[in-house]
Amino acid sequence: MAKRRTRKSEQRLDEVRRALAEGRAQDAWSSARNLLASNKPDARVLSLAGAAAFQIGDVEQARDLLTDAVKMSPKDPHIQMNLGNVLGQLSDQSGAFAAYQKSHDLAPEYAEPAFNAGVLFADKDEHINAAIWFAKALERDNTHVAASVGLGEAFKNAGNLSESKRVLEALVSSRPEDPIAHTNLAATLSALGDDVAAKEVAARAVKLDPGLAAAHYNLGVAEQAVGEDARAAGCYRYALALEPMNAAAALNLGEACLKSNDPVAAETAFRRALDIDPGFAMAAVNLADLSLHDGRPQDALNAIDQFLVQNPGQPSALAFKAFALRDAWEIQKARELDNADRFIFDNPVVHPDGYEDIAAFNQALAAHVTAHPSLTVAPKAHATVAGQHSGELLGGELGPIKDFSDIVMAGFNTYRRRFIGEPAHPFLDVCPKDVRLSIWGVVMHEAGHQVPHIHPSAWLSGVYYVEVPENVTEDDPAHEGWIEFGHPPEDIHAQHTPDVALMCPSPGRMILFPSHFYHRTIPLKTERRRISIAFDIVPSILIE
Repeated sequence: MAKRRTRKSEQRLDEVRRALAEGRAQDAWSSARNLLASNKPDARVLSLAGAAAFQIGDVEQARDLLTDAVKMSPKDPHIQMNLGNVLGQLSDQSGAFAAYQKSHDLAPEYAEPAFNAGVLFADKDEHINAAIWFAKALERDNTHVAASVGLGEAFKNAGNLSESKRVLEALVSSRPEDPIAHTNLAATLSALGDDVAAKEVAARAVKLDPGLAAAHYNLGVAEQAVGEDARAAGCYRYALALEPMNAAAALNLGEACLKSNDPVAAETAFRRALDIDPGFAMAAVNLADLSLHDGRPQDALNAIDQFLVQNPGQPSALAFKAFALRDAWEIQKARELDNADRFIFDNPVVHPDGYEDIAAFNQALAAHVTAHPSLTVAPKAHATVAGQHSGELLGGELGPIKDFSDIVMAGFNTYRRRFIGEPAHPFLDVCPKDVRLSIWGVVMHEAGHQVPHIHPSAWLSGVYYVEVPENVTEDDPAHEGWIEFGHPPEDIHAQHTPDVALMCPSPGRMILFPSHFYHRTIPLKTERRRISIAFDIVPSILIE
């Protein structure tokens, strides 16, 4: 009799498994509920019921069932991974990672837990950690295509473009008919400035899958980079036809139309980008800049103010507003937004414990930055010219960056305390409570400099000078190697010269400034290198 009941239970379990495999989630859930009601449930029943509950959208029920299954069978890697998937869906990211870690440790041949952990970190914009876990998945299964794609993307997003290229080229070599591999490689090649190769690879992706919107988009980026704006516009239109909610394609279409001297089409495209994504700052700025270019600063102000009502404190919009205010002769209001004396501060740095003095600390930082595996010739997407740029330094072996990050966070807390009790202000009013930190290194050489730029994802930014050539001095009338605040980039059509603030770098100097302040560096004229470490204080809830 007991054997008959056992066979019947196994048959019911098979019914649940079959229904799940065939995508019949409601049937699976009905069968699983019958099993739960008729028997004292074991871990297998609880696990399958949890999977069925997850598939019908009852995520909390799935969590409870899988939690009970884990208690009954804590060494089952598949149950642990399923629990991780459910906890991730519930935004319990620490719980999800813990479950993936346990699953990974319990099954030495099982790649999926590491892959899912990589996806989890990628979704949190923790790209170094994402790369670590995608690499672990590939160690267990070197044919895991999604892990290779994820690793290439994680390296690219962390700023390690050479590694991204290596991973994606290997994937293309092993899967020459894979359009996704080609598409992602094209994006990395574009970021590296290898536009001709990017165009060739993107064109191959389009040929492999004409219905892949990302392939047409990346081909448009490459065409635009080599000056083929009309062809680029065609690519973006194709991408939008395939993916109508692609705001980036609409933005780039507008920029391609502008370069093709079609401002009417450009305006239509920028408005479309904003309709798709009302928080898309670059679309709002480009749209408002059309009015500035035509000598209508009040219209530009109206457009950017409309955006700021819905997106208060957005750095790109605040920066543009200051320029538009000057063109509208509202100079005092402009200075309220970009007053260097009020908002730029030196942050005193004391050498951390374990270092004899600040020079020893700087020596350790210089060695860490120059040896970092992500340090490469600055790609065209970055502001640095004639220099090297690292990827994210908050990942992997931290070395002195751990002490450096503590100094930055202490400086951030001091900075925001300065303004407690101050009147309402568009920048101060969005001071974040919960933040994350991003840190990267810059090494400049002869003629090295940075073009005017802001940090549009952050609230507060800064730079610390590790090594400065001897000819960069306070009494230099040419200000070689200095940092300058105020000038807009060439693509913002402001007519009035803004207030400018110049500051001389020196080893051990840390400068904090609002992320919406445009800044650049004056080119160096020396063979000696200049090493700095830049950083952003980014709200945990992004305001991009």
